Amino acid sequence: MQIIITGDVQSGKSTLAAEIATFLNDRGVAMAGILATGLWKDDQRQGFDLVDLKTRETIPLARRSINPVDGSITPFQFFDKGMAAGENALELARCRDAAVIMVDEVGKLELKGKGWAPFLDPLLTIRSAVHIWIVRESLVGEVCNRWKLQTPAIVRVDDGDSLERLKALCIKEHHNEN
Repeated sequence: MQIIITGDVQSGKSTLAAEIATFLNDRGVAMAGILATGLWKDDQRQGFDLVDLKTRETIPLARRSINPVDGSITPFQFFDKGMAAGENALELARCRDAAVIMVDEVGKLELKGKGWAPFLDPLLTIRSAVHIWIVRESLVGEVCNRWKLQTPAIVRVDDGDSLERLKALCIKEHHNEN
């Protein structure tokens, strides 16, 4: 089963993903994959940390900095160590026994074949897992077309019952597999 958590930019997609990950982890559901948690300062996203959902280890993934010349905020700079940790967390062998595999996020880079894209097709061969992908609303159609996702459950972050719906989908599927 594939589930897409979607919404606009900075609408709470990763926050909702973290909530379902905590819920499942607390119930002993075997998880794998990655979660990108946002770092904020003065209402501006300053970076991301990557959480390996199998080990629960957190590592810096990307940061913005202040341009010393004009004081502007730079684009995100991704750290090699954070990218390597994400790649390691998405390796097929590390995800094979997971009941739930999460990828936060599948976006423009992946649609260009970069970022986490090389790991997505192999992960989808694990048919026994629930796959949860975080995707911007404007990219859902392209992502579904690119990875041939026929009928993913779409959970919009701004729906009032999004967490309860995610819980129901994941628990139902987990029980169906056992």
